[in-house]
Parts: sequence; C-alpha cells; structure tokens
Amino acid sequence: MDISDFKTVIALTETGSITGAAKLLHRVPSAITARVQNLESQLATTLFVKSGRRFLPTNDGRVLYENALKIIQLVTLAEQQVVRPVPSGRFRLGALDSMAATRLPEPLARLYQQHQSVSVELITGTSRALLDAVLSHELDAAFIADAPADDRLERMAVYKEELVIIAAANFLPIRSAADLSHTTLLVFSDGCSYRDRLTTWLRETGIRPYRLAEMSSYHAILGGVSAGMGVGVIPTPILETFPTQELVTIHPFNSKNSQITTELIWRKGELTANTGALIDILSSTSNLPDWQDAAI
Repeated sequence: MDISDFKTVIALTETGSITGAAKLLHRVPSAITARVQNLESQLATTLFVKSGRRFLPTNDGRVLYENALKIIQLVTLAEQQVVRPVPSGRFRLGALDSMAATRLPEPLARLYQQHQSVSVELITGTSRALLDAVLSHELDAAFIADAPADDRLERMAVYKEELVIIAAANFLPIRSAADLSHTTLLVFSDGCSYRDRLTTWLRETGIRPYRLAEMSSYHAILGGVSAGMGVGVIPTPILETFPTQELVTIHPFNSKNSQITTELIWRKGELTANTGALIDILSSTSNLPDWQDAAI
C-alpha cells in the first residue's frame, strides 16, 4: 500500500462515489475503480459495497479509512516540517550550572508557553563537556563560556557577566593573586571555564594553585566557602540564590579574565526548529538583566 491508496480510500469514503473521488483526486474514474479493486484483492477483503448510487465502506473499509486519516496527517506534518520546520519533539539542550540556576528558567518557560509540543531535556556540565556533547550530536545546542573558535560551530552571544571571588566572612581582603598563594580553591571539575579563568590568573603571576577541591554545584562551593574551606570564583547572579550571603565576602577579580561572555552554540548548518525558537525568545528578552542583543 502507498499514499495514493490511502488517499483513494479517504476520498471514496467521504464522497461516496467513484466520480466524486476521481474529481477530488484529479484522476479518471476508471483509475479509482482499479485502485479499489487492487486494494481489496491485496487485502483479501471487501472495502466498499454499493447501495443505490453510493459506495459505502464496510467494517474493514471503515477501519482502513480511520487509519488512513492518521497516516495522511503524519505524512503532511512531516512534509511541513521539512519545508517549514516547526518547533516540536525532544530538544536536547546543555547549559552551565550557573545559567541553569539563574538565567535560563524564564526563557525556557517562554519556550514552553509558545511551543507546547517541545520537550526540553536540560543537561548541565562544564563548558568543555558541553562543547564535546554538541560536536558529537549528543546535544542540539548548549550555553557555554569561552567557546573556542571552531569552523564546525555556529554561535550567538547571549550575555556578559562579572566573575567575583568569594571567601569566608573573616577572610582578609584579596587584592592580588598572591593573597591566594596558600589557599584552597573550590572549583568545578577540569573543563570549567570559570575554574580556568581563576587558575590562569594565578599562573600568570607565577603562583601555582595551592590545592584544588572539586565540587559538583555552586551551592556546594558557597557552602564550603562559608565554612572556611577555601575560596571560589562565581558569576555574580549566583549570589542571589544563596540565602545566607552574610557568611561570605565578595572580592573583585582584578584581572582581564573577570568579564566572561556566555554563548549559545550549535553545529554549523544544523540549526533545528527548536534551537531557532529559543534564539527568537532570547532575541526578544532584552528587558532581562544582562541579556545582550542577538548576534548570530
């Protein structure tokens, strides 16, 4: 059976006549008759019976008609999405932990409101891990910082933010990298762009990181810092999520590395309808703090 068979069953059921079905499908009546006869022979059943001047579907004909409607609907939807893709289905999106906790909820809420057939699978991780996941087709797109130049990628600058150093409430002022020469650094795993900014700052001044303690979340870093375990580097919006800010002190990250830009990246030439819908939302959220104009 092919698409023409299903269309013939639908047309004959809905018009009730060979000539009506032929006119609807732009065929000659004999072609409709031949196709119905071939279908009945192929399926070994009677699909239509003649009652007066009308052709009426049998029980088997009615079952085939109802399934034909569903099949044609799916085929039409598939064709529309190829010619004019619409946001729908699974959207595999990656994001830094900081963004998932602060910046991303509102755009994702808008995406869900505007496109109810989209289902987001949000994965958090370090910039390096998310970059690799995009390139290996495990993610459709991802928000990362310090994305390297790569001809395999397309990108959109989303927002800039300030990195600060946080320490315990009784920590002495941090005026230079030397003030951290004997301090444990609370960081994410290797591949985190914020961690790289901090350790690069130390190494540029000839200081080797004293000790690294890898944490799995910013709330773990904030908790460890407030308890006096060491210092960490975070984007300023994360502080708003910490209920006891009086337990930490904030120190300027006096380095050219303190400003960081987060970008949305996707594979070159593979902009999906879901990613495109998210870009449209990001481009229209200039009223949100620190969001930049879209620049694809």
